[in-house]
Amino acid sequence: MLEGLKLAWVQGFRQVELESDNALLIDIIQNGLTTCNNYSEIRLIHDRCPKD
Repeated sequence: MLEGLKLAWVQGFRQVELESDNALLIDIIQNGLTTCNNYSEIRLIHDRCPKD
């Protein structure tokens, strides 16, 4: 998912819609993680998603 977001960003897309069948992943992306975890890729995805 992160590589897809990076590719979209490089191509100039600033608003993208993410889809996943992994409910836990979506929840983590939307709500963030605690600072004491090792999920750096998920944290990067979360940081790229706007907080609407």
